[in-house]
Amino acid sequence: MLAGGEDRPLSAAEQIGSGFGAGLGSGIVCGPLELIMIQQQRKGGSILSVGTDLARGGPSIVTRGMLALGLREGIYCAGFMGILPVVRQYIRENYSHTVFGRSDDSARLAATFVAGPICSFASHPPDTVKTCMQGDIEQARFKGYGQSAGVLVAEGGFPALWRGIPWRLFRQFCAVFLFDKISAEVAPKLFPHAFK
Repeated sequence: MLAGGEDRPLSAAEQIGSGFGAGLGSGIVCGPLELIMIQQQRKGGSILSVGTDLARGGPSIVTRGMLALGLREGIYCAGFMGILPVVRQYIRENYSHTVFGRSDDSARLAATFVAGPICSFASHPPDTVKTCMQGDIEQARFKGYGQSAGVLVAEGGFPALWRGIPWRLFRQFCAVFLFDKISAEVAPKLFPHAFK
């Protein structure tokens, strides 16, 4: 679809943009599921009982934080589905004579040090805002996106938007490396016609 019917590799921008779009779209499914998880963590109850209670609140409750979640997932997916493969390929093509470009795995590891921090630091503020909003469905403290970010910044300065970043950074390093490795190894076996 992006290639306009042509049989060609995607450009770097198309690959990164496709990752972003896939992640953004996943917010429609992930948003309500994460809302249930956060409310279950706060208040207890079964998945069914919490989901039913939230559904009674209507669409404004069920979709609470969904835009921030879509943004978080879009940035994250752009990192592991777009930035990492693009950087890995660049390293292989331009630095194959170095330790970083000697193999796909060494290039993948080097690219992880680019894609991991980018998607971690960029996706963390929307996730922080989303988590605060979904944890406060009563809107006692966190109302909308801008107001929620404002509360966090007023209390702890801009660094408050990155609370918990060390864990996300470590997790993203591992995840983007593994996702790219698995994708590179499994996709040609599942879809051999696309890799001719």
